[in-house]
Amino acid sequence: MRRIEVLAYPDIQLLDVSGPLQVFASANDFKRQAGEPAPYEVVVVAASPRIRTSAGLVLEAAVLPTHGGKIDTLLVPGGWGVNAACDDPVLVQWIAGRSRDATRTASVCSGAMLLATAGLLDGRRAVTH
Repeated sequence: MRRIEVLAYPDIQLLDVSGPLQVFASANDFKRQAGEPAPYEVVVVAASPRIRTSAGLVLEAAVLPTHGGKIDTLLVPGGWGVNAACDDPVLVQWIAGRSRDATRTASVCSGAMLLATAGLLDGRRAVTH
């Protein structure tokens, strides 16, 4: 099973979290309907167990995992709270460290700003909208 961690932080864009969650949930559903095991374990992780999105919906999240446990994908969404998140040295350091545990690290929209702040885009080409 591939572990996907979706990072959440205050004022995150709800769609940037819910869209990827639904994609992986649907992929799991298709596999189950075909009689196969679900390939993805998707977990929303955050520094706090409850995160208010910019839409006002509160998400429940697992505590940020410690470094060292391997994961398939770290996904960093964007949103109005990305600037404050970029100013949080503990969160930025966690992203940098956790990305070393991941087979792949990706972002959605302005989540790329967090990847850049963590130094993960140094010397790389990247785009966002």
